[in-house]
Amino acid sequence: MKKLTCRIFFLLLVFIIAEDVHAAKNEVIVLTVQKGDTLSNICWKYLERPNHWPKIAKINRLRNPHRINPGEILMIPVKMLRGIPLDGQITFIKGEVWVREAGKKEWFRPDLADTLKQGSNIRTGDPGAIEITFKDGNSFFLRANTSLEIKNARKKSSSHLVYELFLQVGRSISKVKNITGKDSRFEIHTPSAVAAARGTNFRVSVDSHESTRCEVLAGKVRVAAANKKVEVQEGEGTFVKQHSPPIPPNRLLSPPEPVHLQPLYKAMPLEFEFKGIENATSYRVMLARDTLLKDVVKEKVITPQDILQIVGVDDGTYYLQTRSIDKTGIEGLPSEPIPVKVRVNPLPPFIQSPADGAELREKTVRVQWLKVEDAVQYHLQVAEDPKFTVIIKDLKDLKTLGHTIRSLDYKTYYFRISSTARDGYMGIWSDTLNFTIIPPPPAPSISDPEVTEETIQIRWRNLGADISYHFQLARDVNFTEILMDTTVQEPEITIQKSEESGTYYVRTSGIDSEGYEGDFSRPQSFEIKGTPYAAVLFILLLGLAVVL
Repeated sequence: MKKLTCRIFFLLLVFIIAEDVHAAKNEVIVLTVQKGDTLSNICWKYLERPNHWPKIAKINRLRNPHRINPGEILMIPVKMLRGIPLDGQITFIKGEVWVREAGKKEWFRPDLADTLKQGSNIRTGDPGAIEITFKDGNSFFLRANTSLEIKNARKKSSSHLVYELFLQVGRSISKVKNITGKDSRFEIHTPSAVAAARGTNFRVSVDSHESTRCEVLAGKVRVAAANKKVEVQEGEGTFVKQHSPPIPPNRLLSPPEPVHLQPLYKAMPLEFEFKGIENATSYRVMLARDTLLKDVVKEKVITPQDILQIVGVDDGTYYLQTRSIDKTGIEGLPSEPIPVKVRVNPLPPFIQSPADGAELREKTVRVQWLKVEDAVQYHLQVAEDPKFTVIIKDLKDLKTLGHTIRSLDYKTYYFRISSTARDGYMGIWSDTLNFTIIPPPPAPSISDPEVTEETIQIRWRNLGADISYHFQLARDVNFTEILMDTTVQEPEITIQKSEESGTYYVRTSGIDSEGYEGDFSRPQSFEIKGTPYAAVLFILLLGLAVVL
């Protein structure tokens, strides 16, 4: 028995490993029965389905399949052999990916270049992607949130390869070389269909309702479900609902074309708008680091009317790809990868002061900002208008974190700041902020003082609500000898008439609610006259006469 086993194994290996392109259509191996062999034992060891031993008996026209004699010659079709298992290698991996080997319970995180054997289960998270490539060049790629089992991957001869994958849920794309040999096959099974290919590039997806979609990008695929088969040609797709036959293949929609693309995107969010595609209900848009769209960094399904906004990507060159999706969920042809260049850094600095909309009461303003890590200098502009057509300051090489602007007028100014990298690249401007230099209250003009026998009433122009007034009374026009210095809330004041005759001077200034005081008004004067000497003498004499 041992001798027979060795001989059969030797014959099998020689036949499988030989790369004879002229192999017969129905390849067989030939073996000699040894003492102690039974047909069932031989089939159990070498057939993919051992219970098919009656077929072997029929092929060899055995009179009594339960009794074979040493020296008899048996022919076994290659297509019925178990074959040599084909291992796949991880040629791309990203994000959350787990693998469980056949017969084991534990899941583990694989690495690039790891080998996956037949029977392995693969699961991707979000984000997550993996590509498995076999030595013959056949491969499959799994997107995020996908679950797949490699049920069968065997080589039975140089022209007989068998791949059977089970896609439970998610999205896959398979690239299959031209398979020669009548019985070679590459199949993807799903809960609702089977997609069989012979030399093609096609996508298969399974949604949460276990419906299957298949889109063929090259070659052709036969999709079977509910005892019905359809041939899906290149540029076509089909949809299979659970427990239903495939729909007739539809032509794949053209991809939507982006409009208003920028040669360089300098700020987030990146915005993309697309032309309309007839019969498309939505678009799938992917942004990747590579032209093959394996290393996807952002992916979203949008309506044709949407403007896609993307945030959170680093500086660099990316590739944009689009697909149209019809009402059945079948995804159309992919666009050619479109380069998208992004350079957001260095970011504009955070402005500390002045605050946006600040009202300042000094003609000198200090603009300050925070440091940007990858900036070596800063560019500050100050203008009289928000569109920066009238620029009064344009400082390009500031290496400090602040700058003082002097001799400003009483008006509103607009300012913005950008950062410059070491290579001289200037980032985008900050948001435009503004500040206003507020003039002080004007000098209130004083009316002529009203002098009565006992009081002097002084009024001046009312400057409006929230204005108080600084009032001064002096004996000289230069106000070096100030007799009264007070603050009043109303635009008037009444003072007691002085007993000392002479010329007096008054002036006033306005003070706003923030304590900001304007200039004094031009001094106004009034005169207090003394009692004449003759009149005083007459009064004294008159009083004396009355007494006498």
